[in-house]
Amino acid sequence: MSAAPTQITFFEFLTPLVASGLKTITIRDISESHYQPGSQVEVFTLENHIKVCDIMILAVEPLAFADINEFHAAQESLPLAELKLLIQKVYPNQPTLFMISFKLVAA
Repeated sequence: MSAAPTQITFFEFLTPLVASGLKTITIRDISESHYQPGSQVEVFTLENHIKVCDIMILAVEPLAFADINEFHAAQESLPLAELKLLIQKVYPNQPTLFMISFKLVAA
């Protein structure tokens, strides 16, 4: 088994939500599902690889695309329709995804 990842990237427009503690989950595909609960991870912008903050991984759970609902949208700090569109754009035709729950680590 490979080592747990120590970094995660978010689209730049989402990083203020992560850094403020408003965004507390991220939905990823199988290739990005190997985070370990209890591990501290550095957050970087996807576009420019600028470090934003650190987060603590709380849980990694399977999540069907069809099951994404208002609860997930609230945790993502995005409207549900926008969240589903974004996920479809990033992970087209992926019925099974993973919800990674996290909390902001105080600087």
